[in-house]
Amino acid sequence: MAVENNENIVIDVVGADGAKVGSRSACAYIFDAPVKRNLLHQVVRWHLAKARSGTHACLTRAAASGGGAKPWKQKGTGRARAGSNTSPLWVGGGIAHGPKPRKYGFRLNKLERQQALSGALSARLRENRLLLLKDLELSEAKTKTALKVLRALGIEDGDKVAVVLDDKDANGVMGKSLRNIRGLKMLTPMSLNVYDVLNSQYLVILESVMSRIESRFGVGQDV
Repeated sequence: MAVENNENIVIDVVGADGAKVGSRSACAYIFDAPVKRNLLHQVVRWHLAKARSGTHACLTRAAASGGGAKPWKQKGTGRARAGSNTSPLWVGGGIAHGPKPRKYGFRLNKLERQQALSGALSARLRENRLLLLKDLELSEAKTKTALKVLRALGIEDGDKVAVVLDDKDANGVMGKSLRNIRGLKMLTPMSLNVYDVLNSQYLVILESVMSRIESRFGVGQDV
């Protein structure tokens, strides 16, 4: 689905030293969208529900070990009636109405997911917590160098930050420099999602991947 709203906004581009080096126009549909809190909540629930393994299980009275013979005769003992030692009333017996393996995921409209993501990105931009980075400029894989860049951007040690970079960068020098930083999560344009945007205090996007993020929303396409 192509985006009909072609209006643009201007986002500042910063360098590795934190200083402004230019600006870039970006689609207002993505980065200046209304923030619908109820929709964000729904999409976060959808994201977390999909991640649940749902492998929990317990033994019912039919599967619990034991059973077979009646523990004692029905009458004359002075004790309560009992038919099996696998009864849920017995210690070590089966569990009544216990959890069984199931899928927790539910369907959510693609347009709703798209609107929630654009709302989350817009919220971070308005809070000045979305930083458009020209380049990390790392010649070798060094965590110390990557930390220096993050500090120059105003990100403190221990802050939760999501960095959106290209797939090849995630597996190259840049990714190796970032992956050991506590509280940092690397994302690609296709894995960018509402939960990680909202769960991070800062969102750093490399300018080189902006066109891929926009194409994910159908900007510049006619499909």
